[in-house]
Amino acid sequence: MTVRMKPICQGLLLSACFAMPSPVLAQESASATEGEDGIREIIVTAQRREQNVQDVPIAISAISGDALAETGIRDPRDLTLLVPSLSMQAGTAASTTSLFIRGVGIGDFNSNTTGAVGVYVDDVFLGANAGKLFNVFDSEGIEVLRGPQGTLYGRNTTGGAIRFSSRKPTDTLSGNASLLYGRFNEVQLEAGVGGPIVPDRLKVRVAGLYHNRDGTTYNRVTGNRVNNLNLWAARAIVDFTPSDNALLRLSVHGGRNTGGARQFQHRGQGVDFFGDPAFLPDGTPTDGLGYADTDGDPYAGDYNIEGKERISALGASLTGQFDFGGVTLTSITAYEQVNRATLEDTDSSPADLVIAYYEDRPRQWSQELRLQSSDGGPFNWIVGGYYFHDKLKTDSAFDLLRSLRDPDDLLGTFDPENSMALWRYPYTQTTKSYALFGQADYKLADNLTATIGLRYSHDKIRLDYVSLLDAVGGVAPVKDFSDITIPLVVFDQAKSFSDLSWRAGIDYKTGDTLVYASFSKGYNSGGFSGAAADDILQLQPFKSENLYAYEAGFKTELLDRKLRFNTAGFYYDYRDLQVFIFDLSGPVPVQRKLNGGNARIWGIESEVTARPTRNIDLFVAVTWMHSKYRNFIAQGGTSYSGNRLVNSPKFAMSGGATVSVPLGDSGSIRARVDGTYTSSIYLFPDNSASGWVKAHGLLNARLSWQSADEQYEIALWGKNLTGTKYITSVAPIITSDQLNYNDPRTYGVQLVARF
Repeated sequence: MTVRMKPICQGLLLSACFAMPSPVLAQESASATEGEDGIREIIVTAQRREQNVQDVPIAISAISGDALAETGIRDPRDLTLLVPSLSMQAGTAASTTSLFIRGVGIGDFNSNTTGAVGVYVDDVFLGANAGKLFNVFDSEGIEVLRGPQGTLYGRNTTGGAIRFSSRKPTDTLSGNASLLYGRFNEVQLEAGVGGPIVPDRLKVRVAGLYHNRDGTTYNRVTGNRVNNLNLWAARAIVDFTPSDNALLRLSVHGGRNTGGARQFQHRGQGVDFFGDPAFLPDGTPTDGLGYADTDGDPYAGDYNIEGKERISALGASLTGQFDFGGVTLTSITAYEQVNRATLEDTDSSPADLVIAYYEDRPRQWSQELRLQSSDGGPFNWIVGGYYFHDKLKTDSAFDLLRSLRDPDDLLGTFDPENSMALWRYPYTQTTKSYALFGQADYKLADNLTATIGLRYSHDKIRLDYVSLLDAVGGVAPVKDFSDITIPLVVFDQAKSFSDLSWRAGIDYKTGDTLVYASFSKGYNSGGFSGAAADDILQLQPFKSENLYAYEAGFKTELLDRKLRFNTAGFYYDYRDLQVFIFDLSGPVPVQRKLNGGNARIWGIESEVTARPTRNIDLFVAVTWMHSKYRNFIAQGGTSYSGNRLVNSPKFAMSGGATVSVPLGDSGSIRARVDGTYTSSIYLFPDNSASGWVKAHGLLNARLSWQSADEQYEIALWGKNLTGTKYITSVAPIITSDQLNYNDPRTYGVQLVARF
């Protein structure tokens, strides 16, 4: 182990020489007044109690609600602007994004996947990918926890956790509103208001979001703009305090998205349907029908079908907190449901090679109970139990090679050589999960604290799956797959997974410096693939993955709190990691989810925030990382050992500066510039050139005027000002690839009011 830890020690010394900053502020304490010259204190609840982030012995990035608005963060994907060790892989529209932390994640866009990064909203775990789209508004702050989480949280994760906190009802009437207008006729209206109904007993806050934007991509076939946005979301929170020792909080939220499904860019694979070369005279690769998109513009395409996506979400939670004098009991009961329907021009061309229709309806119910000490003495503890029930019903289908069908031979039998058919794969997956967890901190001395935590998890997953094929379906409307009835695969199986995971750590606090080290094990349950399958072997369960994480770091504040420097080194022993691949051995690409053997990941993270004067704020965050598959043997005996892990850049950073210019009674001017840089990554475990993403950087800026009482603000803003273009996902289709690109340059104006 000494040899393996050596790179971390070297990196810690290196990062100490090149100190780097921390992304801005989660929740500012009352002790930090506006006139202070030092960096404001950041209060987080990552360990289920309020603490200064500098006293928390884990790697954590915290971002305030104001900072979210200032940087234009609208959903979990945008957090990569401030947290370089967090990355994402886009899927269809906004409903299937995969999140990665420190290279730990899975690029599976199917509806039944369980990600390695848990997303929580007001301590409620969200299982459905599409449901995460509606919660990042009227936010109090976000915490990004890196590394395995489980001994303090209901749902266990290997990669980390992202915790969103909504603004809560206040004791006095308060509110805020923001109106944004930008390029592509983007309109975003966000507002919230809250206050007491019955003083000291009943208070409420209601908030809402409306977001509409014309498409960023031009369809040369119809002349329309595609990739548009159109969604709304709303939330109401009611706090009832029957006594000084009890709080009941009811939260109800919902939303609907009626925007466009993702219109991808087309890239020919240079082969026809028989595997022969297919190129234009200038050498441009085409698909099997000889089509190629040749204009080089990732924001224009030829689409005969303009995809649509309909997502509706509804949820409620009831949280109870009861103080029994030194002990606090917390209960969280929650229900979430999502309905999603997506029609997609999968082949991204003017032909009908592949048309996809996705439909899923997840329903989840969860119950969490926690009992914890609240006296703040030398011994702090928490124990809890968690139950999670999720029932996912899907009914998705592909229309394959419609352009090649002979209208005079609609009754022909299915030919696996050309796959001319309608392919439907409805299934129901039921997940039942329960866990017991606990963690204790004990002060061995005034400045020395030891931590130990344990978790037992049990998951039972049942998949009832049918794959249906109908070669006679050539005359059916594109969205009508109800007549596809010929069974190809029938599968009904249940599988249970259990695990014992833990965390052990020690930290030493002296003055403004915290030094810590920890060893933890994370667990992500096994399961079943949710992709279209033409062979029962593709549905066999994959195993649970385990992550053994070693971490050491320190946090310090210097120069009378004008400089904050945090750094951490980590080493991951990643076993039976779950991977998502495309099997290209047959005429139709087949999605597979399997275990990829073992892997190693190690790296260094450094964050610095500096406030040289009360009117200048600087931050930088840097991640260096090395990742490698150790013994990954894929289908057909192909070895991926030695390859880099998916979505694992060797280097990533974010940074920025904010300058405020006071104008006395006329208010103040505030200018902010921030940016990110990510080195090249691979999107597939085979590290092929088709899944390579070049190094790229983004530059954003905001210039605002704020009134002297801080009630009103007007701002000019710009995102991706350099017009950087890079690929966010790739999926191989029949003789072509579909490419997803980042958003183009956007800019506009924003009005903000507070009271």
